[in-house]
Amino acid sequence: MKKALFFAAFLISTPFIHAQDAHEVVAKHLKATGGDKWANINSIKMDANIASDAAAGMTIGWSMTAIRDKAARMDVSVMGMEQTVVVNGDAGWATNPFAGQNDPEPLTDDQIKSMSDMTDIDGTLVGYKEKGYKLEYVGTEDVEGVDCIKIKVDKGEKTEYSFFDPETYYEIKRVDVQDVDGKSVESETLYSNFKDQDGIVMPFTIQQVGGGMGNSTITMTKLEFNPEVDNAIFEMPKK
Repeated sequence: MKKALFFAAFLISTPFIHAQDAHEVVAKHLKATGGDKWANINSIKMDANIASDAAAGMTIGWSMTAIRDKAARMDVSVMGMEQTVVVNGDAGWATNPFAGQNDPEPLTDDQIKSMSDMTDIDGTLVGYKEKGYKLEYVGTEDVEGVDCIKIKVDKGEKTEYSFFDPETYYEIKRVDVQDVDGKSVESETLYSNFKDQDGIVMPFTIQQVGGGMGNSTITMTKLEFNPEVDNAIFEMPKK
């Protein structure tokens, strides 16, 4: 009897999250962040400033424009130079004046695969079943003092780990593991400064760690849902 009472007390004292599965956790996350409203979003434009270890003391401008599941363009500007990366269907191109590449060059197949997520404008978790992703509850893990719920997302060629605050169910950390040019690369992203825009909660401060690019902090300055987009911005300029 004492053992039974002890076990019952243990179960009661154990956080309820252990009884939940990954699908319940993600459902609560989507409800908390307005996930159902993404169905009405077909395009997005974001502007931000970046502080990076790779460019200490410099002001870096960043912008991204994307059309759902079709195309995306990212521009990074610093010291009067602008780098552009575009994914357009199964093709892609980029310029990189910082490395002496002023003319646009096609992306490799691996680069296109690694960057194709830019066209998934509502993110990994919205419509994950339809996208064929598999979820697994891993446990809990400390993220800057918060005992977060950890969920593994199997995307086939790529694996992600999402960490949710158990109070708000906001995703406050993500770890990406993927192959880039034949090498396994892991990167970590921290999300904070959440704001509600048109019923959708988004992080306006994003810290990126690792991934071969050094550490950086992205501060969102402007966010637009369903802006008009000229498809010509995704076409590779002629040399």
